[in-house]
Amino acid sequence: MSKPRFATAGAINTPSTASTVQIYSTLRRALLDYVSSDNQRLSQFVGDRIYVRSQPNPVQFPYMTMLLNRTSLAEYNGYREVAVLEVQCIGKPESQLPLIETAMDIVDQCLTAYSDPSSGIMVGRSRTRQTVPMLSDPSDSNIVGVLGSYDFFLWPRVLTVRAD
Repeated sequence: MSKPRFATAGAINTPSTASTVQIYSTLRRALLDYVSSDNQRLSQFVGDRIYVRSQPNPVQFPYMTMLLNRTSLAEYNGYREVAVLEVQCIGKPESQLPLIETAMDIVDQCLTAYSDPSSGIMVGRSRTRQTVPMLSDPSDSNIVGVLGSYDFFLWPRVLTVRAD
């Protein structure tokens, strides 16, 4: 039996910040729906292979993984969070590096200026990005990767409802 890697269509409502699963699904949907400034979509590079936490085994390259870290801020009485979304784009063989760099350019454009007030509020604020150095033996030196971290201000739906 394979482990679920993201919420399936119809299982949740998006866009929403009502739960962590819905936040992942909202951001995943935003990435897949986004059209870049030069009219490209992420699906041209990774299909719909955007997974939460880890990729399935066996995996088809290239693919992306997402990991979300959330912190409630005391100075806002817990009503605002800072969230960091880590996105990894992994390719194999090494010749896929330009492809995954381009895919991450699209992720950068989408998430750095992301804003959604429809169910709770999520606002992208900044990012950091790095190309992962080539691995050496005994690792697989044909694997290439780019890692991006995206900072968000987040008012989960439960907090905005409580504030009313």
